[in-house]
Amino acid sequence: MNKYHTLPANPENITAGTVISRLLASIGFRYYWATDDLPETVAAFQPENDARSIAENMAHIWDILQWVHAAIHPETVAKPEGLHPLRTGTLALIETLEHSFSTMDVQTLAEIKLLKQPFWPLINGPLSDVLTHIGQIAMLRRIAGFPVSNSDPFLGTPPPGK
Repeated sequence: MNKYHTLPANPENITAGTVISRLLASIGFRYYWATDDLPETVAAFQPENDARSIAENMAHIWDILQWVHAAIHPETVAKPEGLHPLRTGTLALIETLEHSFSTMDVQTLAEIKLLKQPFWPLINGPLSDVLTHIGQIAMLRRIAGFPVSNSDPFLGTPPPGK
C-alpha cells in the first residue's frame, strides 16, 4: 500500500517546513486517489482535441514537481515511461519533496530560488498548479464515465472499502 493511501499523521510541530511538507502530503493524497485504478483507455480521454488528456495532465504534474525538485536538489530524476510507472514515480517524487521540506528551517527555505524568484512563488505557482491539474484529472475521469472514488481529503481517509 502506498504512503498516500491515507494522509500521514499531522506533524508534531508547526514550522515553515512542516507546513509545506503537509501541503505536499495533501497533494500526494489527492493525486493518489485521482489516479487510482485508472485504465489506459480512460487515461487517453480528452474532451477536445486541443485539451490535455488525463495522461498528459499526469505527465505535466510530473514536470512541475520535477521543476520544484530541481530547485532544492541538484540531481535530475528521469521521467518514468508509461502510465503506471509515471503514477508510481510521481508519488515517489512527491514523497521525496515532502521529506525534503519537512526538515527545512526558515533560512534554508529563504534560499530556495525558482526562476530567480524567492520561495513564495513556489506556493502560488507550481504547487497550486499541481492541485489544479489533479482537479482536472478528477473532472476528466467523471466526464469519461470513470469517476474518482470518494476519499475524504479533509480527514485524509480512503474511500469506504478501499
